[in-house]
Amino acid sequence: MFHHISTNLVVRTEAASDDNQSMCLRLSGELTSDGVHVLKQAIEPLFVSPLPPRLELIMEDIQYMDSSGIGIIIAIIQRMQDSGGKLEIHGLNDAGRGLFKILKIASLNDIVTIKSQSKI
Repeated sequence: MFHHISTNLVVRTEAASDDNQSMCLRLSGELTSDGVHVLKQAIEPLFVSPLPPRLELIMEDIQYMDSSGIGIIIAIIQRMQDSGGKLEIHGLNDAGRGLFKILKIASLNDIVTIKSQSKI
């Protein structure tokens, strides 16, 4: 299902786990200030209904991410932490992983898992 198509970001819901323990969103394009709005629209309903314990963001098709993109990821991490959930980020490129390490997002192992390859 497509949540919204923008000139710079597409967010698609992918199959959740059979046990309803996770929700998966695939992001493609650019995660900039315009893309943040698109991602917020896709994610907000997840926090209204009972949230699965794990949210997976597949980011291997993100070509560019600016500070707005980092900001929304940090906001999602905070919301997952507040709800007792965990976030898995799949397919983040080397530059993204380096930036997450500098910002100490990669060290939040109890909340965030960064995986280099997509599982899907």
